[in-house]
Amino acid sequence: MNNAKPNLDDFTDVLEFLAERYSKVEGQGEKSAEWVRLSIVTAETKLRALRFILKRSSPPGSKPRLLDIGSQIGSLPLYALRLGMESAALDYADLASDCGRILRECGVDYRVGDVGKEPLPFADGSFDFVTYLDVIEHHPYSPQRVLREVRRVLAPGGCVIITTPNHASIYNRLALLRGRSVNDTFDYFFETSKDQSVYFGHHREYTRDELSSALERTGFRVLQSAAIDEGFQAQWSAFLQSCGGGWIPALRWQGKFLAANMLGHVWSGLSLPFGRVLWAVGEKADG
Repeated sequence: MNNAKPNLDDFTDVLEFLAERYSKVEGQGEKSAEWVRLSIVTAETKLRALRFILKRSSPPGSKPRLLDIGSQIGSLPLYALRLGMESAALDYADLASDCGRILRECGVDYRVGDVGKEPLPFADGSFDFVTYLDVIEHHPYSPQRVLREVRRVLAPGGCVIITTPNHASIYNRLALLRGRSVNDTFDYFFETSKDQSVYFGHHREYTRDELSSALERTGFRVLQSAAIDEGFQAQWSAFLQSCGGGWIPALRWQGKFLAANMLGHVWSGLSLPFGRVLWAVGEKADG
């Protein structure tokens, strides 16, 4: 296995590679490439997941088998592949024509499926780790069936890693005190998605206890459960990229996230469930 430690610089290189590939997709061009680059804001949770996988993998030098559910642009499974893992990804058919083609060309085992309607297209015990990052909140149904399928495709002792927005974050609490909604923006819900037959935004966000309970009820032993923030370094990189359109608009867009990440160390140090992101790891229990 590659002995390199997952880091932001290498993750940025992965995003730049993907941005260059997506810029050549007909009808997408630079708009799509810029969207890929700005996904750097999610880097820290992905890096945290990859570090957990490498630390837990045994024996040293083995090749962990990873499945990334809801892979979107594919940055995590591609970086995992570069780190020496066996990497697979799954997402909806409407993303497969571009994302799937690019990832398959790179060596990722990319599959198409709807986790809400279909079993995962993999055999029992196929993976050592499943990442399920920023997906569970988009389901318009209970995640129970998905988690049971995740457990099925995990080998004994395998782990699922979940991240999702924290419904009980300090930022949501303060927004409610000011009389503001903690749901997706009204413009996005009412205008941008008006022609969609299925709403692609957040259907349900979770608290830390709820996420732990979901794991326990589907046969997992909860190894880690915490409320965290995304990480200042990645957010700062996104801010610098946004400054191309002027630093004042960038500050208006990214400023609250920069502040949130600086304060995140306070909530973590006090073990308070106030962070913007929930992080949970469940181990496949016996039976």
